Amino acid sequence: MSVKRTFLFLACAGVLFAGCGNAGGKKEDTAAEKTAIVGDDRDGHGCIASAGYTWSEVQKDCIRLWEKGVRMDAVDDAERSLFLVFSPDSAQVELFFSEEEVPNEILDRRGLPSGGYAWNVEDDDTKNVRFENGKWTVCQRGKLIYRQTDDTPDK
Repeated sequence: MSVKRTFLFLACAGVLFAGCGNAGGKKEDTAAEKTAIVGDDRDGHGCIASAGYTWSEVQKDCIRLWEKGVRMDAVDDAERSLFLVFSPDSAQVELFFSEEEVPNEILDRRGLPSGGYAWNVEDDDTKNVRFENGKWTVCQRGKLIYRQTDDTPDK
């Protein structure tokens, strides 16, 4: 009887150890798969979204908006924001809206009769980007809709 019990005990232990060994192998494969996938989310321009990069048409480069852009907040809705990104020669500005369904817009620089510049679409006054009183603003049909975020701490 003791030989049968010993054999049964060894058989059960062998099955138990074999099962544990297979589970460990599966976990290693899964970890290797996840490691290979991280950062493998390049868009059509080669920008890695998981690292915060997005394509800027006016910069012709992958950029991080918070590094290259000017943050703007909507004056009527704290949930909406946008970033202004200027071309290297400032002839154009690209508007990156926080709402995913709103496409980026590119506006061209135009000289103002009173001096200075505004960025808008030719023959279309629906959006205007201007630098007024030391802050960037975006107006639509004469109404202020975005204002540069005040990065200075309150005193």
